[in-house]
Amino acid sequence: MTSTSSSSDPNLDGWKRYAEDVLADRVIVGEYVRKHVETFIDEILDDGLRWWFDTAEAIRFLEFIQTFTSHTRGEWAGRPFILSDWQAYLVANLFGWKERGTDLRRYRTAALFVARKSGKTQLAAAIAVAMAVLDDDAAGEYVFAATKRDQARIGFDEVRRMISANSSLSRRFDVRRHDIQGPRDSTMKPLASDSNRLDGLSLNLGVVDELHGMRDGDLLRVIKSSQGSRRNGLTLAITTAGFIPDGPAAQIMKTGKDVLDGIKDDDRTLCLIYQLDEGDDWKDPATWIKANPGLGTSITEEYLASQSKQAQNHGGRAVVEFQTKHANLFVSSSSEWIGRESWRSCASDWEPEPGAVCFLGLDLASVSDFTACALIFPIGTDEFLLRVHYFLPERAIERKLEADESSIYATFATQPNVHVTPGNVTDFDFVRHFITGHKIQEDGRVVVDPDSLATKYTIRALAFDRYNSSQLITDLTNDGIDCAPFGMGFVSQSAPTKTLERLILGNLIRHDGDPVTEWNFGNVALQYDPAGNVKITKSRSGKVDGVVAAVMALGEWMTFDAGTNEPLPDDLIRLL
Repeated sequence: MTSTSSSSDPNLDGWKRYAEDVLADRVIVGEYVRKHVETFIDEILDDGLRWWFDTAEAIRFLEFIQTFTSHTRGEWAGRPFILSDWQAYLVANLFGWKERGTDLRRYRTAALFVARKSGKTQLAAAIAVAMAVLDDDAAGEYVFAATKRDQARIGFDEVRRMISANSSLSRRFDVRRHDIQGPRDSTMKPLASDSNRLDGLSLNLGVVDELHGMRDGDLLRVIKSSQGSRRNGLTLAITTAGFIPDGPAAQIMKTGKDVLDGIKDDDRTLCLIYQLDEGDDWKDPATWIKANPGLGTSITEEYLASQSKQAQNHGGRAVVEFQTKHANLFVSSSSEWIGRESWRSCASDWEPEPGAVCFLGLDLASVSDFTACALIFPIGTDEFLLRVHYFLPERAIERKLEADESSIYATFATQPNVHVTPGNVTDFDFVRHFITGHKIQEDGRVVVDPDSLATKYTIRALAFDRYNSSQLITDLTNDGIDCAPFGMGFVSQSAPTKTLERLILGNLIRHDGDPVTEWNFGNVALQYDPAGNVKITKSRSGKVDGVVAAVMALGEWMTFDAGTNEPLPDDLIRLL
């Protein structure tokens, strides 16, 4: 049976107190922390579960940390590290859960998403010291890893200070500048992701600091694969949110949410997500504690209020910085173009009517990459529907997943607007068939499939990149589509790009909430010429093809409408 007895020391019961306070609404938390606590209580009461909760083991780690480790910086330096209740909850979950029959620890991977200045690095350092002593594993290996060595040293140096500040720990560890020798010939050291010492590891603990800055999951894979011979190996990722919405941090968070939502199953990964909920106003002080569980201790409301005021006064990058670092929300880039909230507010289940007039933008892949086809449907006098379809060969997805299995590409098979074709090159015949229904048979005959965009809707015109056209454009033209070349420079892109932005911010675009297009928008950075014209470019290695196609489609609508000498609607005149 699960052991749930309490300690007589209130500092050792913080984990239990936290769970009770969350359930009783005495502590304000976000949706996914609440779901985690609810699951935690349900599982403790489930005697048929594969896992059981050993309170005595959880308390052993809690007691060690609060007895032997201390604060090392600022006004608290030298005082014992008494864990906040939310920190005790994390520690208890990490070390209390065990497998029935083997008593091996349940969690091999843990991810803590929490806002800046929450003491996460100090907590990770204390966990590392506790594991090195209490696990008593021969020749244990413990590393602090990050993209850069300087970042990796932050957690490592915290461990050095903790050990040096305690006489008992100092007798058991030999603290040196670049590594630490510990009990039973164990070692601790910092490692950068570009280090040539990543191979050959046999890790007990790998702490990955600020995971949000990593573009791929290579470092995580190396750390996890190095723990196979350790009975209780742990990969601990600690991070705030960042600007890479398709990176490993964002994907781990998404998977963690899916598990808590009951969509996916993973009972070997602990994921605690402290962030504002969707719909929360980041300017509202009442919401800040959701991302800042240490509010009032490790960080003050006065400090957050000053940062919020600066963000509201300066806008732009200052807002993005507050949202990522203090609201702990993934924002698409450090110079965000269209905010996620603005984009999502345009989501609608409104579908185009059969025969509806639309304009297409086709951003063609060169050989083996994304091709994007955007549809713009004018609705009434002042609104538009936007739908975007993507085409890419299956080998392109395989290559991406071989390099990084946590990539957003792993979700493409479940997206109805992503069309994956066999082979390793873009299948333009498939794109043609999707748009016009024309398909070339093995004997060379062309047949027409009635289920196509051209039969569903009235395609007035299709814009394509004049410098990247192909046989596909000739075929579409022969199929009866009015294909118009579209320049990819400042002059051609500027007006429709600015119009698209204003339509979204004015809530005059309706889209279906498709996550691939949201990801595309998140990768956009605007490039300006001296005259103030703009064009779409990439802020990172992510794709923007869907956005480019949408700009082309909107530009074609603007050109077509102007060409008919029909006046633009009044609301759009104000936008333009």
